[in-house]
Amino acid sequence: MASLISSWASQVNTVPERYVVPTEKRLNVNVPIGKDIPVIDLSHPNSALIAEQIIKASQDYGVFQVINHGVSQELIGDVLEVCDEFFKLPIEDLEKYTEEEELSEFEPNLDQKPKLYIEKEYKPKKNGKNDKEVIFWKDTFAHCTHPTKEDRINSWPEKPAKYREVIGKYSEGVRKANLRILELMCEGLGLEKDYFANELSHIQYMAINLYPKCPDPTVTAGAVEHNDGGVINLLLQELGGLHVRRQKDGQWLAVEPIPGALVCINGMILKVISNGKLESGIHRVATNSVRDRISLGCLTSPSCDGKCIIEPAKPLLSETNPPKYKSFSYTEYLKIFFSDTSEFEAALNPYKI
Repeated sequence: MASLISSWASQVNTVPERYVVPTEKRLNVNVPIGKDIPVIDLSHPNSALIAEQIIKASQDYGVFQVINHGVSQELIGDVLEVCDEFFKLPIEDLEKYTEEEELSEFEPNLDQKPKLYIEKEYKPKKNGKNDKEVIFWKDTFAHCTHPTKEDRINSWPEKPAKYREVIGKYSEGVRKANLRILELMCEGLGLEKDYFANELSHIQYMAINLYPKCPDPTVTAGAVEHNDGGVINLLLQELGGLHVRRQKDGQWLAVEPIPGALVCINGMILKVISNGKLESGIHRVATNSVRDRISLGCLTSPSCDGKCIIEPAKPLLSETNPPKYKSFSYTEYLKIFFSDTSEFEAALNPYKI
């Protein structure tokens, strides 16, 4: 699997051409730390205050950090360790998570089975074709962690030996935190607290990203600027590299890695349901030349069964606040999300009123 970057990155002194980002897309790897990016304590006894903080952070950044979220520091340490061990497995153990000799491109994974991926970005042309592809400097292993059917858990890696146990405990804890945050958002928006329950938060998908040490971070990207397509993403980062764009002025800021904290990144579906009151978090990832970096994203998304309809929450609408988006199928929207990267919220353009 020559395309698994971690299998050869330590042996090169220059970045191969396929991984060099066009000049206009290159990241400033030395952006300032965003000291004003909110860090919200979910254990505070005043839920109304927490909800207010979450709503403001969601308007200013579409991103915030949470502490005292119910996932222990010990479990966070265990999950980072088991993910590191996974990527260090022999190639023959990793090959079973690829469909062919080469890695799959990241795409909507409706069967939710474990897969190793590469991620690319293309420069769209007006004639519908794509220009030079750029491969991001990372390896991604992803699979569904909710709903947890027995056959699905049995498809998770058997190596490392503790993978299923540790990932199972971690994903369960993160899901509880995700649902708690969504309840607080509902409180802040004036919706019933279970508005996001059931089909709007049916799927939790885990993406484990390994960003190998890079010989030249100035010409690569772990991920270029983008929005997440789902509802929210609770991200664990052990090392700095995540950048977010402040809404009011477009300035890029680094998210400081705080031990035990999780980063909440709002997705575009949350923006639609709130009728534009809450922003989706624009973010990107820089590589570094110091050491490998691992992050885990737990993405909460609506059901992909083709029946889930996304629309602004009706209790939020009025004559003075009419709907800004049409109703649409989440499954159909995903097809646009994964095919049109021409701008941050390109997938929402067909549904804007």
